[in-house]
Amino acid sequence: MAYLPNKKIWFLLVFILLIFAGWFYFSDYKNKQIQYIAEQEKSPLAVVLEQTSQLDADSDADGLKDWEELLWKTDPNKEDTDGDGINDNEEITLNRNPLKAGPNDKISEKEDLVAQEKAVSDSNQNTLTAAYARKFLTEYMALKQQKGELTEEDKQNLVDSFMDNLEPLTVANQYSATDIKIIADTNDSVKKYAEEMKNVFFVEKHATVNEPVAFESFMKAIKNKDEKETQKYAEILDYSISNYEELVKRLISISIPRAFSKQYIEMINGLNNVKFAVKNMTLAPIDPVKAMMGKKLYDIELQRVSDAMGNIQNIFDEYEIYVF
Repeated sequence: MAYLPNKKIWFLLVFILLIFAGWFYFSDYKNKQIQYIAEQEKSPLAVVLEQTSQLDADSDADGLKDWEELLWKTDPNKEDTDGDGINDNEEITLNRNPLKAGPNDKISEKEDLVAQEKAVSDSNQNTLTAAYARKFLTEYMALKQQKGELTEEDKQNLVDSFMDNLEPLTVANQYSATDIKIIADTNDSVKKYAEEMKNVFFVEKHATVNEPVAFESFMKAIKNKDEKETQKYAEILDYSISNYEELVKRLISISIPRAFSKQYIEMINGLNNVKFAVKNMTLAPIDPVKAMMGKKLYDIELQRVSDAMGNIQNIFDEYEIYVF
């Protein structure tokens, strides 16, 4: 039963995560959904696209993709892991154990099922990553048993199905009109509000973090098992979280003319949700799939903040005031 994966399947998930990462980043660039991201992340995009190309890697040319070698616990740099003269992919196709030298290495149907159940059980952790691990493993093994030899299309379809079925991370809005100070619309109140907004976003000194770039570096450090760099970028993202907390507190303290209140609440909720997204991005070392879902939420909420600011400026335009 050693020939199938146990709880070490987590390492496979880091690989799957890179596929997810490439999909998320690429779709954002392709559709130009977030201008800020598009302008800030040109270099990370190249790195991510290079990572996703690993999906097709077969380092030892034995017919098993490197990510499949992780599933079977075979050596991705050795075409015949057990040295019995039959390459790993052929042994698996013949229902033979690629980690045990033949000829008496036939895998019985009972052993196969028990090993699969153990692999799923061993990955039973309370994380989204573990849940996707169990699902991926189950679907892969079922398809392998059904077809024996998997085609390139089979493997691509398996990965694509995971991309399509990855559920978005959701968060409830925390703030409403009762949480801000709404005042009457007058020329003086609008002018004062404009000055407050300029102070918050342009005058007061706030050390800023480029979260998308920090997150990409964080993921790269985890992939390379660089503990020092992993800790460094974890601290940078934690610092960013504290920045958003302080920013939201500062914005709530401002008096808001009624005409701006709806979009102002939208902006505050967006910023608060960006903070929530970054918190989930910091979970990458223990739950990489949830971290990537956090990155997807980050992109969505950042766009929401940008839209709200644009709408606030549209109202300022009526007073011939420029803030954003």
